[in-house]
Amino acid sequence: MRNAEVYRAIARLEQKGGRAVVATVTSIRGSSPATLGSKMLIIEGEDRAVGTVGGGCVDGQVWAEASEVLRRGRPKNLELDLTDREDDPNHGLICGGLVTVFLEPLLTEKLFICGAGHVGKALYDFAQNLDFQSVVFDDREMFANVTRFPKADIIVEEFEAGLPKLDPKANDSIVIVTRGHRYDEACLRWALTHEVRYIGLIGSKVKISKLFQRLLDDGFAPERLKKVRAPVGLDIGAVTVEEIALSIASELVAFRRIGADIHRSLDGQARTIPASLQSAIKQAAAKA
Repeated sequence: MRNAEVYRAIARLEQKGGRAVVATVTSIRGSSPATLGSKMLIIEGEDRAVGTVGGGCVDGQVWAEASEVLRRGRPKNLELDLTDREDDPNHGLICGGLVTVFLEPLLTEKLFICGAGHVGKALYDFAQNLDFQSVVFDDREMFANVTRFPKADIIVEEFEAGLPKLDPKANDSIVIVTRGHRYDEACLRWALTHEVRYIGLIGSKVKISKLFQRLLDDGFAPERLKKVRAPVGLDIGAVTVEEIALSIASELVAFRRIGADIHRSLDGQARTIPASLQSAIKQAAAKA
């Protein structure tokens, strides 16, 4: 089957998670090494592509555009004028003509929602329109069920027993919105053992400071705790459940589009760690 290798690679990507760009030749005018309909898959973090859209004349330019397509998260038509390119007789390539390549981002990002209560449900609803594959974890089937989360992977199990069975990848996000401090702590301890893009924890500053202190006392590295977004979400003055979920979804999008170095506050001021926790972090760092 034509482009079979590319399709198999896309299927593997969907299973393991990650981001990629699939390029498809959609138009050819004049002589060109490209073939109409040929595809190439460029996977983020890998130094090779799967398939080809025309060899050296075309592949290199498509590769150069792929990172920008991933950053913006939007497809793009790339018009390539090869009329001034020299042929590549060593590889049997005939460079010339005009080629249009459609670049489409594949964002297979999982969102692990720990807690299927009201905030978790509202966040799931937003995530469905933001290209996240949701995984919902809770120990209560009356909340974590297919009626409330029809398109999510649902796990109903005791937190301490079920969390170790989950295996988030580097491109995934974890949001902790359980119904109690005990479960929040169990989820955060689990989350900190994984290298993921985003970890967010709901709660007051007092609760978060106490929890972080316990984790520091138990040997968690201060640098790891600094990566936790707590309180979770952008500071939009959220009050209602839906507004809180919107603030979390907005922060997830900001991490995807801008990166981790963003401020929680909309006025551009960096979020601050409570003074008591700063002192604890310094003490722990000095002992390390």
